[in-house]
Amino acid sequence: MRLLSLLLLPMLLLSDQMQTRTQALMGTFVHITLPEQNNRQVSQSFMLIREIEHSLSSYDKEALVYKLNHDHKVFYDDYLIQAIQDSKQYYKDTYGYFDITIGSISKNLYHFGEENSTVPAKKALQKAKLNIESIHIHPHTITTDTTITIDLGGMGKGYAVDKTADFLAEQNISRGIIALSGDIRCLDLCTFELQSPYSEQTFATLTSKISQLSISTSGTYRRFVDTQENHHLINPKTATQGRDFVSVSLFTHANNAKIDAYATALSVMPQEKAFAFLKRHKELGFVLVKNNGEIVYGNLEKFVSFAWKSYKEKATIPNKSKKSNTKSASESNLIHPDTTNPKMISR
Repeated sequence: MRLLSLLLLPMLLLSDQMQTRTQALMGTFVHITLPEQNNRQVSQSFMLIREIEHSLSSYDKEALVYKLNHDHKVFYDDYLIQAIQDSKQYYKDTYGYFDITIGSISKNLYHFGEENSTVPAKKALQKAKLNIESIHIHPHTITTDTTITIDLGGMGKGYAVDKTADFLAEQNISRGIIALSGDIRCLDLCTFELQSPYSEQTFATLTSKISQLSISTSGTYRRFVDTQENHHLINPKTATQGRDFVSVSLFTHANNAKIDAYATALSVMPQEKAFAFLKRHKELGFVLVKNNGEIVYGNLEKFVSFAWKSYKEKATIPNKSKKSNTKSASESNLIHPDTTNPKMISR
């Protein structure tokens, strides 16, 4: 998920005073926007997301997934159990293109997000063991076979958005925005822009038509080792990077975890399989940017109103933190979405 894939605009019910607070959690910046009188619930939401991070993180040595990957056994935890069970369903839904045992490659070989990130040898990639059935849920414990490593990065942020939205619904809060990187829930109506996969420019403006709109964007352009060819979205069937799409944005009603996982899977599917998947799933709206810059979209009308923007400015390189492992691409490698003739996939 990309930090700035979606630019949210302050269009939420201007008659009310809204406030946005930000914290660094789950490896990104979490932005929560609620009415000013709900400041306490914002703090509680951050606490909830921190609890979920403790369950799902594979980086924090005190977190359960980290311990599960190293000790292959942890005690029962509601958040982790649900995330694993959901992930097994997403594995089936996507015919194996979403697989949380991709950690055997993403973490053990590439070491994405770590100081020692590297490009592994092809032989090591071919030998990596992936098997989602090697995760076992018992009455009081969760165990894994010693050959596999779990990475919940493909659905964890969406899962945290869902849990936060559920908590706010219990508090009778129906106006606001929850945003974890490219995983966003608009509790009420909101307007946002889709950003270019390679620059800080935007190519479409969208306004939600429904409350509880879930949005998720996945891309191949922000997290990689050495070059963009070695990005973090890896096809679990071939142990190679997805090549057909540089950006996948999905929209649905009130289910961020699912579309977070689906966006991850679509990013690594061959093009024909991705289009067939989207045509089967009428509950999804989508905007895809292909690797040649062409935009393909469909089923947006029931979720958002949208307008394509002129895309003629010169590309710019996003700012990069000195502490970031992300490597910026050279401007000569930029591919701009073609907004002159976006193609709609009919149902």
